[in-house]
Amino acid sequence: MTTDHGPVLSPSATLYLWPQRTLYLGFIGPLSALTQGAHTLLVGLDDAIPFTVGAQTVTAGCALVPAGLTFSAEAGEGRIACCFLDPLGRDLRFHQSRMHRDPSGLYLPVEPMEEARKLLVGLFETEALANQAYTALQGVLFPAESDVVLGFEFDERVRVVIERIRQDPTDNLSNDALAETVGLSGDRLQRLFKDATGIPIRRYRLWHRLFVTSTMMAMGSSLTEAALAAGFSDSSHLTNVFRNMLGMSPSTVLRRSRQIRILVGSEPE
Repeated sequence: MTTDHGPVLSPSATLYLWPQRTLYLGFIGPLSALTQGAHTLLVGLDDAIPFTVGAQTVTAGCALVPAGLTFSAEAGEGRIACCFLDPLGRDLRFHQSRMHRDPSGLYLPVEPMEEARKLLVGLFETEALANQAYTALQGVLFPAESDVVLGFEFDERVRVVIERIRQDPTDNLSNDALAETVGLSGDRLQRLFKDATGIPIRRYRLWHRLFVTSTMMAMGSSLTEAALAAGFSDSSHLTNVFRNMLGMSPSTVLRRSRQIRILVGSEPE
């Protein structure tokens, strides 16, 4: 397709941003020595993916990477789905019930996730909108709201702390201040939070700031505007965190914005 200004490029990737989950579909290239701030499900849409954890390499069509595990992956020329799961651990338990833990620390499916792969390919190729994609993925990539997830224990105190952090990403409340809101000591809250989410409070705060930053850039904000609004001290701080957690710089995302569809959606209450 062309316009008076030249050819219109078809998106090479789609990034869905929902309040509790994020999904990237498309070409991504190598992922080097990442330590994710969220439990992450990766699915090869065209080919199996070689994952490296420490000295071990595992090739799989799908793998769940627990939060905090450092890994590398090479998608080659194939497309990939990278889904950052919910922070409360419900999605993690949903997938763990269908997977086994590999000695590398990755979780691998007991049965091939062919239904999920075909659905993800279809969402990418049909350019589904954010809320359409979210509805289609319930029960496949993450549990539906009505699903009972074995092994998941909901802790209201962790939910309250997460909501408090999300209310104002620029607020650097201490662990003690957050703990006071739920009647715990700072040390007790830190242990409870990490047991529930797999990561420390500080890392979750950074993860949420990345979500806010990405959303603002999708809405047209500059890198500096998005960084400050999300609570980063400056754009250099944002760039370091972005690269460490996502394997690319925010400026790379901005440069590729014509090739990446960034869609912001909602989730059911």
